[in-house]
Amino acid sequence: MSRTEFDRLTTFEKAEIVFQKDSHVDSTVYYNQTISLYLVDGLYVEIWYKPEENEISDITSASAQNLSLYNVHLDLNSLFE
Repeated sequence: MSRTEFDRLTTFEKAEIVFQKDSHVDSTVYYNQTISLYLVDGLYVEIWYKPEENEISDITSASAQNLSLYNVHLDLNSLFE
């Protein structure tokens, strides 16, 4: 699935895909939100979680710029295919 196809899905559909193929890579905190990075079929996906409200605010494919927030070495080649 391409980034565009993934981003067109509903939040519920995205959550189903990510949690079925759970491959957690890293997490970080950014402006009071916890962002968890997952690798799903070669696509990096971010889940933005608001702990104070106990809710997921967004699930989106990760941009190359956002990947710099994480402390792990990532293979970025799949982002440019």
